Amino acid sequence: MNDLRAGVLALCIMLAALLAQPQSAYAEPPGGGILYAFERGDSLAEIAERFGVSIRDLQRANGLGRSARVIPGTMLTIPTPDSPNATSPWLLRRIDPQPGHGKVIYVSLSRQRLWAYEDQRLVFEFLVSTGLATPEFPYRDTKPGVFRIKTKLPEAYAGLWGLRMPFWMGFYDAGDLENGFHAMPLYNNGRRVSWRVGAPGSYGCIVLNHNDAAALYRWAELGTLVVIRP
Repeated sequence: MNDLRAGVLALCIMLAALLAQPQSAYAEPPGGGILYAFERGDSLAEIAERFGVSIRDLQRANGLGRSARVIPGTMLTIPTPDSPNATSPWLLRRIDPQPGHGKVIYVSLSRQRLWAYEDQRLVFEFLVSTGLATPEFPYRDTKPGVFRIKTKLPEAYAGLWGLRMPFWMGFYDAGDLENGFHAMPLYNNGRRVSWRVGAPGSYGCIVLNHNDAAALYRWAELGTLVVIRP
């Protein structure tokens, strides 16, 4: 009986917390913002870093106080450049990158382009092909955020599709798999898979033309910052 009462009490507390959440956390995000489902183990600091926004802007966009707790399942609005009152320096009015110090790779999902900077100097500008979500594969899109290159191989192999991926550089996990940069993939017989670079078409990775991928692979190092914007 005591366990039942404790369970009912916990449920009531959870419902009260849900009802207390501001409506903006569940509304369609203003100005093209991004909706993100808060998961167990998440923190506002981690989400802010992943999407390249300030914690203050994230709290303001969702009506959260500094000490507010967010429960799993809450839909957060990630502010974008057109969101009201955005002040974070990452929220650029233009998608063109604003380089910092060291090596940084910027990717625009809307423009299907990549810029690589080193110490504020543009080194490369390449066309790319990012993830293409479909009704059959709704989770194939490339997610925006701030990452670092964490794996690097001359060639990776995707056993699920039987594809070889030259000049592999992985930067975030996608379930049991990993998404990363690579050249247009090859079948086991060496024949190249082909679709138009400059338009979405991958399973979530960022695909480049062969020579571009080779140049980026030689230039980038493990730990290189990767900034992906909508």
